[in-house]
Amino acid sequence: MINTNPLATQKESALVHVKKIQSDCKTQVKLLGLGIGIGSTLEILRNRGGDMVLANNNIRISLGRSIAEKILVSADAV
Repeated sequence: MINTNPLATQKESALVHVKKIQSDCKTQVKLLGLGIGIGSTLEILRNRGGDMVLANNNIRISLGRSIAEKILVSADAV
């Protein structure tokens, strides 16, 4: 079984895979519009206890802590 943790708990410079999004459909659609969906690979650029800054390929994305806690990821990204 793959160990998943909330995105909000990941350290800076970690590379993670999105495994599950525990949110309503409207929020999931907004995240998909930002390029964040199940199977996405994200790099944590900043995580200072508030907003997070992520990299998804060449795109930089800022997420609030409440949304980042609903995105479950695994740190086994290649």
